Amino acid sequence: MTKQCPIDHLAGIFSGVLATDLLRYAIGAGGVYLVVNIALAARLRARKIRAEKPPGSQIHREILTSLRTVLVFALNGTLIVLGAETGMVPIYTEIATYGWTYLILSTAVLIVAHDAWFYWSHRLFHYPPLFRRFHRLHHRSYNPTPFTSYSFDLGEAVANAIYLPLILLVLPAHPVAILIFVTHMMLRNAIGHSGYELFPANRHGRPLFDWMTTVTHHDLHHAHAGYNLGLYFTWWDRLMGTEHPDYHEAFGRVAKPVSWQSVRAVMLAFAIIAGFGLSDARAERLSGAYASPGLGIIVRFEPCGANPDLTCGRMVWAWDPAEVPHARQGNLIVTNLHRDEDGWSGQLKNPKTGASIVAR
Repeated sequence: MTKQCPIDHLAGIFSGVLATDLLRYAIGAGGVYLVVNIALAARLRARKIRAEKPPGSQIHREILTSLRTVLVFALNGTLIVLGAETGMVPIYTEIATYGWTYLILSTAVLIVAHDAWFYWSHRLFHYPPLFRRFHRLHHRSYNPTPFTSYSFDLGEAVANAIYLPLILLVLPAHPVAILIFVTHMMLRNAIGHSGYELFPANRHGRPLFDWMTTVTHHDLHHAHAGYNLGLYFTWWDRLMGTEHPDYHEAFGRVAKPVSWQSVRAVMLAFAIIAGFGLSDARAERLSGAYASPGLGIIVRFEPCGANPDLTCGRMVWAWDPAEVPHARQGNLIVTNLHRDEDGWSGQLKNPKTGASIVAR
């Protein structure tokens, strides 16, 4: 058995880490942008924080600079892997080594400690002599997008990256804990820069989870740079007096109270995305839940009561009931659906107009 060349080994590690970090950014920032800023933009228009739309040149710049940040993170990840191989970084691979309780607690420590690291390094970067060198690029995105999440000057990218290897020197961690940490970091970062308030309000219009930073919280930071320096939590801003005094008022203008309807919508959306209950379109019978384009309505297919050999579709949810005035939750809008030699055919009641048409 030949021994692998150290350079080839190093290149293999780096290429794997780089691919993972690049994919995380593409799915995290790109996915949030596609879902929130494009697919659901019309549905979320009442939750949009600013009326103006970021220019395309800004997004182009953000993506290019983010690729540099991904490269920095990949180099950092390569160091972590090498440290683990040499025993310097205590990453363990068997959950039983420390148990499930430690896995949960260590994951929480990674996230909470990172919030503290981010707050104080972020505050330091707003010190005028350091701002232009370390943090100015990020604030060129005055009206941020999900792609802003990794748009850093080189020094800021390094400062954000070195947190993980430093804490892993003293905190043994399982790869699952690290995966949860970096995924949470990416998603919270992308959502926080999306420009749409996705966090729920209570009945008084204040954040339902007031200890967490909302999209409005970080958006105010891009509008008023001296305020709202926290990443995940509001603790440090409130303790140090750096939370914007109009934060709750600004949040209340765009946030919506949580409702069972919105919770169910999220549950149904996840069920659909995961493929729960969906049948192959070539099957003899349709079953499960299907969403219309843009997640306007959700229809669940079932055997027709009078003739179980045929399939009927029942509207089980609508994003905005006012947009489908001719159908209520629970109404059949698809009847006598069956498969013949030409494909599927049946009757459809248009929930927007009330017109009945033959669907093929």
